[in-house]
Amino acid sequence: MAEKQDEGKKDNKKNKDKENTKEAEPKKPLSIITVIIAAVVLLIVISIITLATVIFLTNKPIPKEEANPKKEETTVLIPLRDFVVNLVDYGGRRYLKVSVALEVNSEKDKKEIEEREPMLRNYIINILSNNSFNDIKTIEGKNNLRKAILVKCNFVLKSEKVLNVYFNDFIIQ
Repeated sequence: MAEKQDEGKKDNKKNKDKENTKEAEPKKPLSIITVIIAAVVLLIVISIITLATVIFLTNKPIPKEEANPKKEETTVLIPLRDFVVNLVDYGGRRYLKVSVALEVNSEKDKKEIEEREPMLRNYIINILSNNSFNDIKTIEGKNNLRKAILVKCNFVLKSEKVLNVYFNDFIIQ
């Protein structure tokens, strides 16, 4: 029996030695073929993603303006004479000097505005003089003034011929 125990101890010792040698053995490096295949697959995936991105970004739908090329109309700016008005302030000591230009679609619209300029000037003077310094001292106030002039001009012309109103000079004193 002692011999069997000795043999069992020897077998256990051999098994432990085998396990130690397995742990001590270095792992096999990846084969060169496996590395090359992985690199090719990675390169193909990156190429597909890049190609899809380029196609997506360059194939934008053609805007309607470009799809139907038309003769490009340029807008016309019509400068009006300077406006000088008293502001609605206590004591009437503040005044406003403004140079206004109206943007229209065509020369035809320009002729109509020139014909109705006295009427337009009257309405613009009323709009300007109904404001106080506090109403127009900020950018928002100037934009509101610009919108009011735009709406009134288009009302007088009975169509939306005036596209925009520009202030060339804006002096409050």
